[in-house]
Amino acid sequence: MTQFNINTLNRGRFIWVLLGGLFLVGFALAQFPLSELTKILTLLFCIPVLMWLAVRLNRSSSVWEINSSNIRITKENKTTEIPVADIAYVKNHMRSGGNLIVLHRHSKSGPFRFWRNKLFMADDDFDKLIPKFRELQIEIVLG
Repeated sequence: MTQFNINTLNRGRFIWVLLGGLFLVGFALAQFPLSELTKILTLLFCIPVLMWLAVRLNRSSSVWEINSSNIRITKENKTTEIPVADIAYVKNHMRSGGNLIVLHRHSKSGPFRFWRNKLFMADDDFDKLIPKFRELQIEIVLG
C-alpha cells in the first residue's frame, strides 16, 4: 500500500471567510470619515491578509492510501473508499490556488471531488500521486 499526503482545503468555508472578511472590513471602513480612495485602497490591501487567514482556518491534510484494488482517502476524520475498478478516469482541473481532482466512476452516481490547496502551503505528494494513477492504468485528463 502506498500513501500520499495531499494538502486540501474546504473550499466552501474558505469562500465564506474570505467574502465575510471583505464585507466586515468594508463595513468597518464605512464607519470612519475617510476618503473613498483611502477606503478602497485599504480594502484592496486587506485581500491578501484575508486570503491567508481563510486558508489557515480551512486547510486540512488528506491521506490517500492506494493499493492495486482500492483507493482510501481520509480527510477531516472522514474516510472514502473507492475500488480502482470503479474509476473511469481522473480529471485534474488546474487552478491558480491548487487543483480540483475529480474521480469519475463508471457507475451513474456522481464523481468524488477533492480540492488540493497550494496557497501558503509546503509541497505535498501530488506529483507522486499522478504517476501512481497511471501505474494503475487509470486515465488522467488534464483540464
